[in-house]
Amino acid sequence: MFKHDYIKDKNFLLLFFGTLVSNTGSRMYGFAISLFLLDTTGLATSMSTYISIWTFTMFVVAPVAATFTDRWRRKVRVLYMTDFGRGLVYGLIGIGVYYFDRQGNTAMVLTTIYTLLTLVAIQSAFFSPASSALLPQVVHADELVSASSLFQMTRSAINVLGLMFGAVLYVELGIVVLIALNAISFILSGISEMFIRFDVAKNQERLDASAYNDHDVVHHRNRFLHFVKRVYFDLKEAAVYIFKEAKPIAAIVFIIVLSLTLVEPWFSVGVPYLIKQYLSFARFGADYILASIKFAEAAGMILMSFIVAFIAAKFTIHQLFKFGAACYVVIAILYVTLVAAFDGAYISEITFLAIFITVNFIAGLVSASFNAPLNAAISKYIDPNKLGKVVTMMDSFGGILMPFSILIAGLVIDHLSLYYVAASMVVGIILMTFIIFRNQYIRELK
Repeated sequence: MFKHDYIKDKNFLLLFFGTLVSNTGSRMYGFAISLFLLDTTGLATSMSTYISIWTFTMFVVAPVAATFTDRWRRKVRVLYMTDFGRGLVYGLIGIGVYYFDRQGNTAMVLTTIYTLLTLVAIQSAFFSPASSALLPQVVHADELVSASSLFQMTRSAINVLGLMFGAVLYVELGIVVLIALNAISFILSGISEMFIRFDVAKNQERLDASAYNDHDVVHHRNRFLHFVKRVYFDLKEAAVYIFKEAKPIAAIVFIIVLSLTLVEPWFSVGVPYLIKQYLSFARFGADYILASIKFAEAAGMILMSFIVAFIAAKFTIHQLFKFGAACYVVIAILYVTLVAAFDGAYISEITFLAIFITVNFIAGLVSASFNAPLNAAISKYIDPNKLGKVVTMMDSFGGILMPFSILIAGLVIDHLSLYYVAASMVVGIILMTFIIFRNQYIRELK
């Protein structure tokens, strides 16, 4: 991995550092805000509302954002402007939470968090396609799998640092400190990205082959109508491209939809609620238990990211997919069986925690072996000029249902049973595995 050319490239290192800093702050905040919402309300619905607002905003704004970022030559500017903007918004969130929390006004605390979250999501909608399109421009095509693995490893390391510091800082200092640190991390990330400069992209020949011309916007009489039409035609083009020209990517879209709608609610809402509210622990604090569970997953992702970076060239993307999918089925069944065993008092607290943490470590191993080839396939098989809007369209397909599935998961947990959400996770993973093993286009991924 460290012998590749990209690791010595200034632009890649600046992008890498910016991502590292902002994601560390976001991970600490993301972990702590779940704990804070549960501690404040005691309801899974408070978490599911937070996640649903994010995903719904992204679903609405992301297609528009992708249309423009794909045409903008200076994608780096999009990165640092949105990072500075998010830093400012998180600063406002911190001020609002601090003020209303001191007054004991829980309703306004939640209103501040939920309302300003939409501004963060809007800026993230512009950041994501620009970031996706930039990586192939600073990394050669034959190094994308390795670079994706390095980013995956970095995200895993960030999870470790974020969980360690997030749990401690939340318990000892409170949510406001973490919000402030998150704001600072985005400002530092924006500063790093300001220095990314290059005259010729690594894949310039592909960019030139189908470059966009956006000069017509400047002199267009009815700009609003033109923008609306452009969004419509770009999204139509992205959908046609996915389902007619990039059949393997279309199959991946179905996998993403299943993952976001059936599987993600368990990990985003189910597990935090399970540890914080549903189960009772006599020896250990729930905050640190949840941090330890997430820590084990992150450690597994770090280890496997190293391995995938070195062995990626020896296996096809499809082979890595099959390995990950088969393992996920076993892990999903283990999750449900383990929770039921502890809930029914068939195993002790220590046994439950030891096995649950171990399963999460294995899940981290599998996740890294699955995500790196997934990201590489997206970067490798999509026209770089269309990458931003195609990735956004892929996310949008999942985003259509995810806000509702997350909200429903919170309501089901609060009013029915946690096990329904767990069963949904198992079914989703089985369906994903079936597609990976049986779809002819997925088998073509090299």
